[in-house]
Amino acid sequence: MEEKYFGYVGKVLRIDLTDGVITTEPTSKYFEWLGGSGVGQWINFTEINVSSFPLAPENVLVFSTGPLTGTLAPASSRLSASSKSPVTSGVGSSSAGGYFAAELKYAGYDHIVITGISNKPVYIWINDGDVQIKDASMLWGKNTGYTDSFLKENTGSNTIKTLCIGPAGENLVRSSCIIVDRIRALGRCGMGTVMGSKKLKAIAVRGTGKIEVANPLRFTRIVDKILDSYTKSSGTAAHMKHGTLSQVEAKNRNSAITYKHWQDFTIPPEMLETFKPENIYSKYNDYPMSCFSCPLSCGKYTHVKDGQFAGLKAIGAQFEALLDFGGKMAVNDFSFVLKATDLCNELGLDLDAPGEIISWAMECYEKGLLTAEDFDGLKPTFGNVDVAITLINKIAFRQGVGDILAEGVAKAAETLGAGTEYYAMHIKGQELYEPMSFAVGWGLGACVSTRGGGHTSGSPTVETSEYLDTEKAKKIYGIDNFNKPMEFEGKEKLVYYYEALHHVNNSLGLCHFGTDWKNLQHPGFPEIAELYSAATGIEMTPDKLKLAGIRMLNVERAFNILHAKFDRKDDYPPKRLMEEPVKSGDSIGFVMDQLRFDKLLDAYYQLHGWDVETGYPKKETLESLDLNLVGEKLESAGKLR
Repeated sequence: MEEKYFGYVGKVLRIDLTDGVITTEPTSKYFEWLGGSGVGQWINFTEINVSSFPLAPENVLVFSTGPLTGTLAPASSRLSASSKSPVTSGVGSSSAGGYFAAELKYAGYDHIVITGISNKPVYIWINDGDVQIKDASMLWGKNTGYTDSFLKENTGSNTIKTLCIGPAGENLVRSSCIIVDRIRALGRCGMGTVMGSKKLKAIAVRGTGKIEVANPLRFTRIVDKILDSYTKSSGTAAHMKHGTLSQVEAKNRNSAITYKHWQDFTIPPEMLETFKPENIYSKYNDYPMSCFSCPLSCGKYTHVKDGQFAGLKAIGAQFEALLDFGGKMAVNDFSFVLKATDLCNELGLDLDAPGEIISWAMECYEKGLLTAEDFDGLKPTFGNVDVAITLINKIAFRQGVGDILAEGVAKAAETLGAGTEYYAMHIKGQELYEPMSFAVGWGLGACVSTRGGGHTSGSPTVETSEYLDTEKAKKIYGIDNFNKPMEFEGKEKLVYYYEALHHVNNSLGLCHFGTDWKNLQHPGFPEIAELYSAATGIEMTPDKLKLAGIRMLNVERAFNILHAKFDRKDDYPPKRLMEEPVKSGDSIGFVMDQLRFDKLLDAYYQLHGWDVETGYPKKETLESLDLNLVGEKLESAGKLR
């Protein structure tokens, strides 16, 4: 008799592309890791050999859903991808919204584990439990939009959900991403590169099953409570109306928009006027869109009606795209931001990578460090949209200088030299998108992120938030200066809290925007624990949930130590941010002082129970977290303190 599950479907799908073997195993084997990235990272830790290269057959690629995905839990659409990163050789982790994750569960699977390498391009077709590996030779070389359309036509259904790579993934561009449902991306860490190395073009899924919850009445009550919190919370209306672009004016005021590739952190008044969300969406917005089971509807479909890119219809750009292709490149034209974003999506490029690489090229050219000869005769001047588009294509197809740039900004600077290394903004080898000299806690979170320079692995938003419940914040964080962004003391506590929350969210399938990372009036650990308990029938307390998140973080930390040889030296901001003071905005004059950052890093390591000199976890810490296997592997490598 088949075991009954609630929240979970109960099956993990395993596919070996080398010999075409398809098997399943029970999801219950991984319950201690909740789901999502927790399961994916544990599989990677236990199954990927330290000596394995990211593009080797033995690298593992895991697509994971959470136990709340496919239910009515608000903002529960997320799909996680986990692998050994081709960018850093350490933790590869990415998350995307859309509808694929829910459809996968309706088709009968919680997770997909991909190993091996096919001898020809293939795609995987999952139809209500029936799994087939099909020829994708006709799709190799095609853009993601074409691939999505082909799969829908070939399966005879416009309702199937897809994920796929573009030419960038096929050409093993280090920073290639995976496009989900045509409009969302598993970005960062080169997950599309891993797919490309396995000759896996796409996965298509259709499911007609359902997900049952253990206690429907209890579950409905907590869902209603969360929906009510969204209705009453400050700032939610602006987020729903303008998405992440609702932050533009506040971010500019806080010195948090990069201009001319990190030379300044506010944009000129005329550019700010162009990028105000009400001006953008009055001109380009067609209609809103939402991910599965999300009432926040922060996505926007857009239509460019005039100018150089007239006729473009695409999903609206996020705030980071505005930085990547607007502020960083000094382009005062939002239609170009939309065009560059759409081009990256079609080619399967993580837009933060070309955003950094091309604006770095522009600054190096401006400073005379590199010449047109270095760029195949192109002159990458700030504001030059035609050169930017040309370089995006060159990167995706590894043409000319694009072959160098496709390796990432860190390796490109090393190859081209001429003093350009100082201007290559990255952490752990992965391009840095976010400014961090406006808020110390935010910066710390990005620096220590296991996947390399990312704010969604622990960076707090509360330091500059306009929507605060002061007493609640003090109680949650345990410090009084949580809303003083340029103060160092105690900020490790903010990062610790959100590291735990982000890992839990990524494991349960929750979007960070729907939790108290975005707004303290949104649900935190108590509400999320209640959601999980009511959905699965497995009782969970807020403290146990937080501990689960910290356990996941320690597994990822150990993976980085073993595979990428990362230690304390890899947890710092780029040298430039520790030397050049902020030139404008509320943070004017601030610099991420290394001595003060050193003390903060000490406090952060001590809070986690890690060795201060190396950043390695201590034996007693791992034992207290019941991570003895992790400790054994570190000890065997001489990396346990």
